[in-house]
Amino acid sequence: MRIFQRFEVWLLLIAGGIAIWWSFEPSQNLAENGPEAEMNTDSPLQLRRCTLERDFGNARLDLEVRYKNASPRPLSMRPPDVRLVNAAGKEVPPFILPVERPPSIEAQTTGDVRLRFWLEKADLGGPLTLEIRGQKLEVKNGTALDLEKLENGKPKVWTNADWTP
Repeated sequence: MRIFQRFEVWLLLIAGGIAIWWSFEPSQNLAENGPEAEMNTDSPLQLRRCTLERDFGNARLDLEVRYKNASPRPLSMRPPDVRLVNAAGKEVPPFILPVERPPSIEAQTTGDVRLRFWLEKADLGGPLTLEIRGQKLEVKNGTALDLEKLENGKPKVWTNADWTP
């Protein structure tokens, strides 16, 4: 057969083989297989990132979450629709700056928002749960975090509920 003596045929066979190999090769993308994989779920409430910044005896917690607002009305991300609850069942107060408007998510949309809370030392002794219109999300697991071991004014970032230092 003279067809396999042509350069173009060999080039097409090699390119096709590479394309087939590449389509069956397991993906090395961290967003698909790594710690970020849980964020690709269809859950209406997803944790993106937690940033804790110590302020002497207290701490400011910034939560970056994705929420799917299935309601026919916009959602203003503030109490009573949005609450952070500590291990004792006590609501953690939001951290409010007068110049910042509370984040909101339009009706029938999904959006990423940053929620801020003002934590006391006792709040870090157990789990923290974010509640948005009945949806619950574990923000911090039950492992105690010693606020005194964190450097003052230096943010610490986690991408899941396991806040080990």
